Amino acid sequence: MLFTIDTDRIKPKQPTDDLMRRVAGGDMDAFAELYELTKHTVYCFLLSVVRNRSMAEDLMQDTYLSVRKSIQHYIPKNKPMAWIFTIARNLAYMELRRRGSHPETNLDDLGETIPAKEELSGLIDRLVLQKTLQSLGDKERQIVLLHAVSGLKFREVADVVEMPLGSVLSGYSRAMKKLKKILNEEG
Repeated sequence: MLFTIDTDRIKPKQPTDDLMRRVAGGDMDAFAELYELTKHTVYCFLLSVVRNRSMAEDLMQDTYLSVRKSIQHYIPKNKPMAWIFTIARNLAYMELRRRGSHPETNLDDLGETIPAKEELSGLIDRLVLQKTLQSLGDKERQIVLLHAVSGLKFREVADVVEMPLGSVLSGYSRAMKKLKKILNEEG
């Protein structure tokens, strides 16, 4: 079985600085558009950090409340997703510290973040992806989900996970080799 992900076919539209300006101006339609453009990616990221569906859902709500509250502090640099992810990541880590625990390892919840097979244009079977993601470390899983599933560029992923670009690239390569090996063993 050959394992490939054609990320060009699944890249979502990204928010722009213009959209962020409209949100900052109080345009509720712009905020709704921002939410629709980013909700899947933000949820996927939060779930990859906390590994608990209900906590990720709560943190997602908190993230968008914080975005609305602090949008005036956004500095246009054509990186709205990095700014949103910084908020989401900080909220997730604060919640984990508050609970005094490590993320719950319920990776079955990750299946909820993977788009239905038809949304991935038949690129990968949802159950296989869910099972193989369990074999990855936390950072590797975040990198794969953010790049291959959510469509972020490697530079954006590096910003989100706070790693150098080279480390993200090597982490992605390592993760893809692991996934290919697992799939080839099962094939």
